[in-house]
Amino acid sequence: MNDQSQTEQLRQAYQHAKKQSKPPAFEQRRLKHICRAANTDSRQISWWQRSQWILACGALIVLATVMVTQEQTQHAALPVYALSFDDYEQIETHSVEQGHYVTHIREQKQALDKHFDQQHQQLNEQRFYGRLVHSDNDTWFVADCRSKTLLEIKQSVLNALQDVTEFSELSQGQMLALDKNTEGHLTTIIPAPGNVYACP
Repeated sequence: MNDQSQTEQLRQAYQHAKKQSKPPAFEQRRLKHICRAANTDSRQISWWQRSQWILACGALIVLATVMVTQEQTQHAALPVYALSFDDYEQIETHSVEQGHYVTHIREQKQALDKHFDQQHQQLNEQRFYGRLVHSDNDTWFVADCRSKTLLEIKQSVLNALQDVTEFSELSQGQMLALDKNTEGHLTTIIPAPGNVYACP
């Protein structure tokens, strides 16, 4: 119990001393004002510090811009290759299958189209026009428009070509379209298309 009474006495003495040494109200306000001013001065940033921060941030932005630009120019300097199968006429595939070296060659569609166009052009070059000048029972005479040659076509050739064309519809003076094969033999005799009225 002794300890409690001593603690109580100390507390009362402390409270009494506190009341006696308490500064007046104006002194308390002055101390509070001084404390606040000291705290705000330490938190307030001067114009010099602010300008240093702005310059540092600007320098970082400029550095980042230069680095990105330099990286882009380095990438632009490198040649760019894009794989496009359309650029090639054929594709060779090399592989080893079951211990054997195998090569596959695939021709591209455009190569085949080009070949087809060439063949079509050759066919068109072999096609020519002529005018049926005269026809007998066993012979036709056709004036070739491109070489001013008179073609004498015998009945045996006409009989061989009769599967392709009905010759009874043809009359003298009519324009004909004729085809030859690579050996120079006539393969087709048909009426010329509607837009051919004279030798081209």
